[in-house]
Amino acid sequence: MIDAQMIDGITLCVRQAARVKPDVPILPETKLVDDLGIDSLDLVGVYLRIQDEFGVEVDDQDVPGLQTISDLARYVTSRSNAAAA
Repeated sequence: MIDAQMIDGITLCVRQAARVKPDVPILPETKLVDDLGIDSLDLVGVYLRIQDEFGVEVDDQDVPGLQTISDLARYVTSRSNAAAA
């Protein structure tokens, strides 16, 4: 299970980096490209913001698997846990 605070943090990063309007709902299962219409340039901004905010490196090879808010939250959590170990 993903921590609710992590989902909130990822949601905030996505909303700010991709300039998603406050009235657009973002849920854990929300798809970044399909549901929010985030283009490739804004997607890079999302990953950079997440790296800055959470102190984890987003590997280029992992990007195709990061399609939803929950994907990002799981990824950041696993990378954070691996760094702490």
